[in-house]
Amino acid sequence: MKKSFKINTRHDALKALIEQHPVENQLELVKLLKQEYNIEANQAIISRDLHELGITKKLQNGKLVYQNSSIDVSQEILNLGITDIVYNEAMIIVKTLPGLADYVGDYLDGQENSGILATLAGENVVFITPWSVQNIEHAFQQVCSILGHKPVSSMKKEL
Repeated sequence: MKKSFKINTRHDALKALIEQHPVENQLELVKLLKQEYNIEANQAIISRDLHELGITKKLQNGKLVYQNSSIDVSQEILNLGITDIVYNEAMIIVKTLPGLADYVGDYLDGQENSGILATLAGENVVFITPWSVQNIEHAFQQVCSILGHKPVSSMKKEL
């Protein structure tokens, strides 16, 4: 059996268990996985899986229990942290709240097929150089789409 198949099966089982049972700790999850899905695991594996799945604990009926997160934390940070995105003939600028520019720059650097050659982040500004300045507006639209930012208008702003 392939390792990735085993991991995906265990992840699916964990998500189902958390939806079905108010589970308070990782040892309960180990027992439930064995009882209901005949999946062997230990606390360290469960801890890593919970982190990979973004599962957190929430207060429910006076107890802290695991719950599947319905919030994409990365997208939420981007939604709250970006104040504006502008461009000129050669460059795109993302303005952020103080301290978030490096997060936004790293996020953009990790995107494939983004049309971005490079980013440079300061405290609250990310400078973006597109692969080509021939169609800067298209690159601007791509960056806005990646970051989940709705541009105020398609007109470029003078920097």
